[in-house]
Amino acid sequence: MTELCFVSAEGGSAFMEELLEVVADAVRTAGGKARTAVGRYPEAGADTVFVVVPHEYFVTIQDADFPTAEQCRRTIGFCVEHPGTATFERNAELLSILGGAVDINHDSTAELRRRGIAVEQFQLGYSPLWDLWGGDLDSPRDLDVTYLGTAERRRSVLLGSYARDLAGLRTRLLTPPHEPMTTARVDFLPGKAKFEHLARSRFLLNLHREQKQTLEWVRTLEAMTNGCVVVSETSADVEPLVPGEHLVLARPEALGSVVAALADEPERERHLRSAAYGFVKSLDMTASARRLIDLASSLGSAPAADIAPARTLATSLRNPEDALAVDTPSFDARFAGDRSAAGPASARGTALSARIAQRAAGARRVASRTWEPAAASVPGSADVDVLIVRRTGEVDPDDLANDLLTGSVPPRKVLVGEDGVHPWPRPRPYDVLLHDTPLGRGLTRNSLLERSTASWLLVLDGGMRASEFLLERLLAASDDVDVVHCPVADPVDGLVGALPPEERRLRTLPYLGSGYLVRRSLVDEFGGWNSEVLFEGLEDHLFWRRVAASAKPTALVQQVLLRRLRPDPDSRPMDLDPHRVWAAVESAL
Repeated sequence: MTELCFVSAEGGSAFMEELLEVVADAVRTAGGKARTAVGRYPEAGADTVFVVVPHEYFVTIQDADFPTAEQCRRTIGFCVEHPGTATFERNAELLSILGGAVDINHDSTAELRRRGIAVEQFQLGYSPLWDLWGGDLDSPRDLDVTYLGTAERRRSVLLGSYARDLAGLRTRLLTPPHEPMTTARVDFLPGKAKFEHLARSRFLLNLHREQKQTLEWVRTLEAMTNGCVVVSETSADVEPLVPGEHLVLARPEALGSVVAALADEPERERHLRSAAYGFVKSLDMTASARRLIDLASSLGSAPAADIAPARTLATSLRNPEDALAVDTPSFDARFAGDRSAAGPASARGTALSARIAQRAAGARRVASRTWEPAAASVPGSADVDVLIVRRTGEVDPDDLANDLLTGSVPPRKVLVGEDGVHPWPRPRPYDVLLHDTPLGRGLTRNSLLERSTASWLLVLDGGMRASEFLLERLLAASDDVDVVHCPVADPVDGLVGALPPEERRLRTLPYLGSGYLVRRSLVDEFGGWNSEVLFEGLEDHLFWRRVAASAKPTALVQQVLLRRLRPDPDSRPMDLDPHRVWAAVESAL
């Protein structure tokens, strides 16, 4: 009997490894012989046929472990990518060296055949390895909305636009960077943890990646198998699913409002959950597994293909070890440091940078600083003071302060620093520190800190707006941690600050900024915020670097509770001489 050996790349995606295990289980159920392996091809008998996901396996393994031409001839490519993505094109090129191929998608099967590549359709269906729910329609679900998908600008902008629609719902958006995910992290749940998460979620939001328009079948089936109702942007290739019966499709811009409406229709939600689970249970992978067994048995003695071009292609696409996603947005809209393709700053830029620093230093010696107490304020119930600094280019903080003071959990007090901005004189419900000239965000924030008395500090910038539930949700996650933060919706970059603090990532990009709740004791331990003029715009980045370096416990609330207008600051040393300033960050830590 032909043995099918499903091989995953060491260091590759846990998702792909899970999928191949599901298919191997279906092969065994169909009466075939199957095993799984990780890394290089294992020792095999004369009747062994290998199965790999080409676009990942060949690009992830080390060059020394690349299969031989004979092994490739006895390999079936298991294809999962849709046309319109870079990974589909990579996959199509690598299939030429393999003995056969199957594909889980109708559109990609048709496109590969159009290109002259022989490929069989593999219909995914129900797997007991996915089902941690069991079909109990009365089981509790403590999460209203979830999202599982790697970060990408288009998706990110859309998720940010749903913030107000989803504000009152219990939401968890898992948006890891587009990198191989091998182990669990706060934004990536593998295997059992993912299925448990889906089994406690009412709705799954689904958005397409890049230019693809077809349904994400694996994610959809995993959700339906665990009773999580799928709400997706309009998709092709959904048959035999019936929109409105098994899932809900809508324009991508409307998904937030659609989910919010469905959350108020429990009977329709229950029907969708039941119908989708019944549909998935009716999808038997046994027939597809038998076709895979037959394909493996039919691989004849045709000569092996020349693998040199494919090997060269795979080598060229291989990422350096521990490579980071390049599409993670900077929190700072103008950042042009380590990730910038620009060359070193010009001599003129360096001179202007030095001039700005000198001018700011002089201003600090002579500037007037005036406190205006709140006209009237009622202390909130939370032991939290809010620190807001507004600089040139940021809008009046009145709306933001009102969001907080009228929220579900109001802070003790709000302190605002107007740094070189001259607000219209009027009574305000917060204390205001006025600087007649810009002195810097770090220095201004430290002055606010001196007036603060609470145990926790909510650190914000001017130009932000907050959900009424912001402080409530951050405080709910504050047990046993020093800092709590959440994504911030930006109109251009989508979600910024949406990842946990990682020292290796912070060394290359200031992707975390303001919008965090921090213990006052930690800020005191750090001596406040960096106030050097050279690092204007990097005060929060330096804070996060210290948090990561000292392994302080943090929590990421995965709901969009803050949004901002696109900031447009005055020129800073970081803008004029970015590489020199970025290099100086290391010496400041």
